[in-house]
Amino acid sequence: MAFAFHRRRRKIFSEAAGLLAALFLFAALAVPIFRDYFTRPNARSYSFGGDALVLYYNTAFHARYGEGTWLHGTNYPDGEYIYLTDAQGAVSYLLQGLRRLGWDVSAYAVGIVHSLNLYLLFAAVGVVLGLLWGLRCRWLTAVLFAPLIVLLSPQLVRMGGHFGLAYPVAIPLAMAWFVRKYRLRRWEGWDVLFAGAALFFTYNNPYVGFDMLLLLCGAGGLTLLWKRFRRAYWVPGWGAVLMGLGCLLWVFADFQRNDPVNDRINPQWGFFFYQARLEGLLFPPGSLLYDWLSCLGVRLPEDLNFETLLNIGAVSAIGLLAAVLWLPWQKKYRPNEAYLLLLGASGLLFLLAANTSLLPISPSWIEDHLDELLMFKAAARLAWPLYFALTLAAVWSLDALLRALCPAWLSILFLFAAAALWNAEINQYIAPRFRQVFHTNFLSREQEGEIWAVLNDHRIQPSEFQAILAIPRYAAWSDKVWPHLPFEAHFWSVRLSLATGLPIINPTLSRIGTQHVMERVQLFAHPLVERSLLPKLKPDKDILLLVASEEQPLSTGEKYLQSLAIPLAETPRYRLYRLRVSDMVRSAAIEEAQQRYRQGYRSAPAFYLSFDQTPSDIAFYGPGAYRTTPQEDSIGTFRSPYERDTTVVFAAWNYADAGRWNPGFWRLIVRDLEGREIRREEIESRKSPDVQGNYWFRVEKEVHLPRHATLSVIAFGEKAMYIDEVMVWPKGDMPLVVHPEEEGFLFGNFWVRKPREVLDADTTSSSANPMR
Repeated sequence: MAFAFHRRRRKIFSEAAGLLAALFLFAALAVPIFRDYFTRPNARSYSFGGDALVLYYNTAFHARYGEGTWLHGTNYPDGEYIYLTDAQGAVSYLLQGLRRLGWDVSAYAVGIVHSLNLYLLFAAVGVVLGLLWGLRCRWLTAVLFAPLIVLLSPQLVRMGGHFGLAYPVAIPLAMAWFVRKYRLRRWEGWDVLFAGAALFFTYNNPYVGFDMLLLLCGAGGLTLLWKRFRRAYWVPGWGAVLMGLGCLLWVFADFQRNDPVNDRINPQWGFFFYQARLEGLLFPPGSLLYDWLSCLGVRLPEDLNFETLLNIGAVSAIGLLAAVLWLPWQKKYRPNEAYLLLLGASGLLFLLAANTSLLPISPSWIEDHLDELLMFKAAARLAWPLYFALTLAAVWSLDALLRALCPAWLSILFLFAAAALWNAEINQYIAPRFRQVFHTNFLSREQEGEIWAVLNDHRIQPSEFQAILAIPRYAAWSDKVWPHLPFEAHFWSVRLSLATGLPIINPTLSRIGTQHVMERVQLFAHPLVERSLLPKLKPDKDILLLVASEEQPLSTGEKYLQSLAIPLAETPRYRLYRLRVSDMVRSAAIEEAQQRYRQGYRSAPAFYLSFDQTPSDIAFYGPGAYRTTPQEDSIGTFRSPYERDTTVVFAAWNYADAGRWNPGFWRLIVRDLEGREIRREEIESRKSPDVQGNYWFRVEKEVHLPRHATLSVIAFGEKAMYIDEVMVWPKGDMPLVVHPEEEGFLFGNFWVRKPREVLDADTTSSSANPMR
């Protein structure tokens, strides 16, 4: 017994020394990469624009002003359930909870985000170290390669913006839990703690939770199948399945119960675009293998999208190749069964993430039969477990190969050489991504003096306003709307909001509801468009309008809003205005159109396709609309009847909903009398702010037509789409089209409500004449 005690004490001492050595090695490798973020995490920001600014802001705003689980900083007045955003819901919720308990740490929200990402890397090193020891790797092998596996992981590059994804500890933690269950085959109190950790990561960013929990479901299912449902393996088999499914169903039920909208996009186009690929796993651009193969004259793809970058590294690739060639002939070195099951489950997730890039399945079949799978917009993230499974397997095989073939001193020499090569790849592939990311934290309290100086100098009281509206407009992220983030408007409106506590009307949310985003885009529409969001706003409280017009030309609707507003302050970067809700409700353009309708003005377009002869449940105006064929569909041709060169206006409507209907593109081709192409224009419908009828986009383009030239109108897109009301008219004219059964008329191809007295008369006539 004394011998067993001393042996266990030596083991504990050895493992503690190994852990300290691995953590010191990790610090030595990581500090030169992240530098100030280790020592002054709240003083720096990886970026002060784009995705990173959105995610910093959402967490900081909720920590400072939030209440409960509702994020009110953006998408005013609806807000959003915080766990359905990219706001690191669990972290943000905890920070606002601390404030409500009297410990306000919101001033350090950005630094806390950085610290969680960085210092949990040490926990990841510890977990990976334990996994390598569980594979019976030597002490030195595990200590050398645990930090290297973590530093090359695909989650690490997410620290520059997608902070909720940047937790490499999560997947190894799930693997370690399964390995322990497979070894002990009994339940423990630690299982409750693991379930809590899994729920935390799933609430914080569902993709991380999906990776952990789907991996467990797959490993548990394979265990049951491999062991033929034998009772001895029920705990690792059924336990892993129940742990994975239980946590997923818990979160899913919560999301379903608290989801504020019912029109989130279901078929995510990114499922087929942001796929996992073998090239991204083995030799993505910037990796050592990519450089070596390129030097040998091998042509490799250079246009891999960001999500496919799952680089396992040259050392792992060599180790795996050695394992395939050598290990099948060795009986002494057998892989751990639990790791083989995790490798199999990771491979299944990779197939799901790769989908049509590897499997002979058509996207249309997947859309028709596997709707729920399309919720994953960035499908490649589901392949992250395979990175850890392969790198762990590679290190184990390398260790086994060196032990079998080399004397101890030579084996150690080769281990250090392999570790040096792995570190060289980290410095080539990972480190450059963090060389230009040491910016000022513009969301710190010290930086708010710049904002308050402008407000105080111009006597602007934030309490007089209900929210901020910024132009040029931004609204992200929905596949149905162009996700442009103009820097100046976004940067200054976010800083103004965080300093004052005023929410922003512009939405910057992940998987935002379709109607929510279109209501806000519609605020920037043409003056002839009624704004459906206005009834939701407080009529007696103004909006603080921020305009950064030098950044890009303002649209017609944006100029209209600016014309309604009262100037308050001007700086070199932006201007502030007071915008009254009542002024937006009353539109002089709409009143003028209704007056012309009363006067009997009617003007048909020179070219008009109403599609009323093809009745459809989906129609913008009248009883019909047209469903195009996929790829490209020629809609019609207009030959100029004019005896001189003429500028004409093309306008049409596209439908986009939360389902499979996308707005698509238009192509306009001008040809001369001999049929030679003179000019072509392409229009992307989702860039238009002119939204009506909930889900219809209006596009417009002025086209110069030479004498007797022809204009070909083509609708195109990857999928079929619905279009309606295609018009062409000479510039300077304003067509007015009326359908007797409709409550509105088309004026310049905008829908305008008929005058009230006309609608009242129609109602009276309809009730008096039952045949109508």
